[in-house]
Amino acid sequence: MTTVSPQNPAPEPIDFAQEVYELVRDTAPRLFAVVEEYRVGTQDADGVVVAWGLAYADGAAEVIAVEGQRRWQLAAAEYIVRYFGRAEDLSARLVWLADTHSEACAA
Repeated sequence: MTTVSPQNPAPEPIDFAQEVYELVRDTAPRLFAVVEEYRVGTQDADGVVVAWGLAYADGAAEVIAVEGQRRWQLAAAEYIVRYFGRAEDLSARLVWLADTHSEACAA
């Protein structure tokens, strides 16, 4: 009769610090900037960051203006552009910062 020993009787130890890091990374809100652009399409085009925001997994977003004490809580990050870029030759857009899984993109 042949005796077979178990392959690996004890489970691998869990790297708790790595598990916590992955939890934080996977649930972190996405960071974006609100950029006002002036004279887009001309040689004098310019832009400035006017606010920063966090977009959560459920779609909600929180935004704070760079200057002043203005804050917004919105159902979606894209709604914030309604509050900026309202003058002639001025527009606003979101610029998403890259996360650990993708490259930076503009919306």
